[in-house]
Amino acid sequence: MSSLFQYRPLFSVQLLIDYYLTEEAGLYQNTPENLMEDVLENQVNTYNIERDLYIEPIDTTKKLLKDNRLIFKRNSRGFFVSGQVSPLGSDLFTPFIPLDEPFSLQFAVYIQNPYFYNFTNVRLESDLENKDQFIYYFSNRVNNVVNNETLYLSSPVSDFNDSYAYEASEIFIDADALPNPIMLEAIENNGPGAFNADNWREIFEDINPLFQFVTNTDRIVSKPSIFKINVENVAEEILAFFINDHNGNLVKRINCRTPDTGTPLIECELNLRELNSGRYHLEVQDIIGNPLPELSLTFFMDDNIYRQRPFAIIECFHEPDGSLGAYRWLDQNNQNHLLSPEYTIRWKNRATWWRYYYETAPDLTSSVLENLDPNVNSPNNRILISTSPLALTQIGREIPVILGNGDSQLFPNPDIQMIYPENGRIYSELNMGGGLGPPE
Repeated sequence: MSSLFQYRPLFSVQLLIDYYLTEEAGLYQNTPENLMEDVLENQVNTYNIERDLYIEPIDTTKKLLKDNRLIFKRNSRGFFVSGQVSPLGSDLFTPFIPLDEPFSLQFAVYIQNPYFYNFTNVRLESDLENKDQFIYYFSNRVNNVVNNETLYLSSPVSDFNDSYAYEASEIFIDADALPNPIMLEAIENNGPGAFNADNWREIFEDINPLFQFVTNTDRIVSKPSIFKINVENVAEEILAFFINDHNGNLVKRINCRTPDTGTPLIECELNLRELNSGRYHLEVQDIIGNPLPELSLTFFMDDNIYRQRPFAIIECFHEPDGSLGAYRWLDQNNQNHLLSPEYTIRWKNRATWWRYYYETAPDLTSSVLENLDPNVNSPNNRILISTSPLALTQIGREIPVILGNGDSQLFPNPDIQMIYPENGRIYSELNMGGGLGPPE
């Protein structure tokens, strides 16, 4: 009888970045000698997420893995968790240690590449440095299944929200568009306000079903186990704070009362030390039970995570009752054999306006570029700009021009090292002999 332990994947997570893995047709290398399908296959084969993101289990998860004889392993697309198993026959396996109790595994994601924000469409928002500390949160409770196949850990891309301030490169999905939903991308900052088609462009017109990308919906606040919340704007003397867990169950109530009668509260301290690390939702009521939605908060609470400030947390739950549906790890209807689901997190590549700087006005024509100012006496006459934002890709894209002598030429693509937010748009720039910088 063999004494070797057998391990099989319990679940896996792939983290995909469209800057490397774009499926856009007609990019730079699509020639008879170098077919796009071959280029894309090479991109997939050479993809390595650790160029940009580093994932590791948090300390409490490391103990859970050990106690349940589970192993965490990184790979080029993300990571997987394997468990020691017992064979059931017909290539079916069940965990060697029965996973009879619910638990969750939490993984911290750290940015390795300082240009990650440049080539993905993650919100920039440099003005948030002195405000709340944010973290992206991904979970297998999100129920975002596409085409009965792809199990996303990010929230579904939302519809247009007229109360939200969109940043250039952000997206939404118009689910009511016929015959199929469409995805639109902001070409510049806009909102809050009514939808204006001039601020948007349709993308992925030939893709069905549409991808689900990480958006601002996936971002929540990171908090330590003891924190203060400013309540001055509601002008109340007594407040009740209700902390609910991921299932919506009340796990703690905290009452806060002003020490000076007749003086409204300014801030309240919340002590959550007895709660486990995880995602919570805070709701607040006044003395007669009226909700105060302006104080509501979704947050991830963990002292170490708050100090270490990872970019994201991935939390994968196990529920022995099978309530996670397609996201569950085990088949409760068939001897708890392993289902080994593959989860997906996907980032869209950033689209920027491309500007080319010449020393003097260039003599050329292009369907992709236009002169920033056709007035021959304007200093901006020497600057070419793309007619719409162009998505950055590692592959590169064709920028064809016809020179004044009739020759055709392909223009270079910008580097990812620098992007330039300016007047609500985001630019990439190339020096063609005339320097860089915003137009005069």
